[in-house]
Amino acid sequence: MAEEVNYDELADLLGSNGGFMSEAAEGVVGKHERDRLRKHKKHRRDKKRSREEDNAGSSDDKRVKSKYVLDAAESGDSNDEDEFSDADLVDDDEEVEDVNYGDRPKRYMFHEGDDKKSVDEMARYYEEVDRHYRRHGDNEDALLTRSDLSSRRLASQFLPREDDPKVFAVKCRPRMSRMLVTRIVNKCYAYRVGRNYEHKKVDLGIISVFALDHVKEYIYVEASRKRFVENVLNGLDGVFRFNIAVVDPKELLQTMETRPSTQKVRVGDYVRLRQRFYRGDLAQVTALHPDGVHITCKVVPREDFVQKPFNRATKRLEPRFFTPRQAVDVREMENSYVWGDLHFDREGYLLKTVSTRMVVSGAQLEQPSIEELARFYNDQREKVERALRAAEAAAQVPPISIGDSVRVTTGQLRNTIGVVENVFTNTNTAVLTCTVPGRVQPIKVQVELSACTKHFSEGAHVVVERGEHAGESGTVVKSWGSIVLLFPDRAAVGAELKVEANDCHQSKLGSVSVHSKGVWQVFDLVSITEPNCVGCIVRLNRSDVDVLTENNDVRTLSYAQVNAVGRDTRQTTDCRENTLSRGAEVHIQKHPWTPIGLEGQTGRIEHIFHRTIFVRCRASPLHANIVALKAECVLLIGGRKTTRRTAPAQEVATGMSADQYAAAAVRLSAGQSRDSELWDESSMMDVNASAMA
Repeated sequence: MAEEVNYDELADLLGSNGGFMSEAAEGVVGKHERDRLRKHKKHRRDKKRSREEDNAGSSDDKRVKSKYVLDAAESGDSNDEDEFSDADLVDDDEEVEDVNYGDRPKRYMFHEGDDKKSVDEMARYYEEVDRHYRRHGDNEDALLTRSDLSSRRLASQFLPREDDPKVFAVKCRPRMSRMLVTRIVNKCYAYRVGRNYEHKKVDLGIISVFALDHVKEYIYVEASRKRFVENVLNGLDGVFRFNIAVVDPKELLQTMETRPSTQKVRVGDYVRLRQRFYRGDLAQVTALHPDGVHITCKVVPREDFVQKPFNRATKRLEPRFFTPRQAVDVREMENSYVWGDLHFDREGYLLKTVSTRMVVSGAQLEQPSIEELARFYNDQREKVERALRAAEAAAQVPPISIGDSVRVTTGQLRNTIGVVENVFTNTNTAVLTCTVPGRVQPIKVQVELSACTKHFSEGAHVVVERGEHAGESGTVVKSWGSIVLLFPDRAAVGAELKVEANDCHQSKLGSVSVHSKGVWQVFDLVSITEPNCVGCIVRLNRSDVDVLTENNDVRTLSYAQVNAVGRDTRQTTDCRENTLSRGAEVHIQKHPWTPIGLEGQTGRIEHIFHRTIFVRCRASPLHANIVALKAECVLLIGGRKTTRRTAPAQEVATGMSADQYAAAAVRLSAGQSRDSELWDESSMMDVNASAMA
């Protein structure tokens, strides 16, 4: 074993060598210096031990040493080679640190940040890990890397959580949302920097505030508490502090989406400006910008340019077409004139580039009158007439949109019913999806809009928009062509309404007048509390029912006051002893018991009870067209005994030949013929039989 050299001897050797020191010597010096420092620190720790342990301990004891924690030898120099030196302990410690326990690194079930993840996020992560393990096996590269996990955790931070700030919707006055947003931002900044009465820097707790163009009369404030929003709104005009609502996080993304306008502005359309001195003026679109936000339109100028250089108007002036000869400092361009900052076309119109939000168009536009068109076109008759014809043609186009059910009224596809899939306004055509019996897939056809009309199926509830019955609503009873027959909701109307299909739109509500309520239906035969009194239901309400009695008066009863009527087995006959039944068509005769105005009308029998029948007659304007009649007041149409009267008997003279008899037999009274309803062929057969005898 090599002799150990202490520090003093090494210093003497170095000094004798004249300042030369090898690399090995430097390593030995550094090693002994580290050993000396470790001895000193260990000695100070050993002094803190109890005296009993110091007395019981000995240099020869072999204490059990841990794999990771090594106890140093006792302090003091020792020359015994059997004992562990401090250098040996340090070497052993270094060897222990270099030991690799297993080739694979230790994996932990949970990682940093997992405590902040929700249960759904943890479940999704372990499902992906299991899916990768099943697909690639125990392959380390196939599992999700730490970078993937970090990116997923970063993405999960953007999902809304319960402790996130909330967005509050605040009601404000019209056209003040942008100004209020600016005021709130300035107020928050002023309090943050200390520009307030107390000159203290205060955080109002507002994270953000914004307004949306497609949401009118509302601003949105992001804060952690509602109290912060109320405090920041103090002192602001045009805002309602007591109308603050929390926006649902599920609806927040839908609120932030920009919705394109359904009413698109096209070249040649008429619009009205919203600007200061041109508010309400009629203008015409001349160009659309590529950004889809700005348009260029021409309008009759309101500028004072007569013998004056360019100056901005300070008040609303009278409209006057631009004349370049009268203005000063006018520059002539290829197709326009430039006067200061304003551009005019060759016809004298002012060309303005504005945003689509600064014009009124589409359904909100008030249609121009003839006087406005004449003023806009400078009293040019041809242009005014052309504009009027275009307006009339546009009005004739039915208001059909995508998803409507329409019927083709003309052409080879007449009476074809389909659903509008697409509308082409440039060609005034529409693509219909039609269902064909026997085919699984529907077919598509393209038809003109002028040949289409709205179609409503029977039972649909519609509202009348225009026409004589505007504002009425009812249930569709029948539809043919462009006509719809409605059963009105209001009982005061009484009769059915016949309206144009294009004047109606389908209601999202159900029919106000229901056709059934529990076990009861309209036109059911019921008995009321009075004995031997029956009636027919003509209207069902929510809590009561209207019943037409056999005396033609309507009584409003509760559902508990009416009872069902059993089937009557007795036969009821008309005035000519024809047997009557439900659903039969009858002719109302002149009778003392016949109601006024119903003589000569026809109807259909709904119910029969003894000698009382309830007939549905269109000529009766009240009570859902139901009228109560006696059986003697009607005559069955098409029965064995009809309404034809018997012709008088003809006396045949003796000795009359066959030709003379034939001539005499066919002599009829004035206005009578074989095709007449007043002729009874049975009487003619009786005459022939008597003649043969």
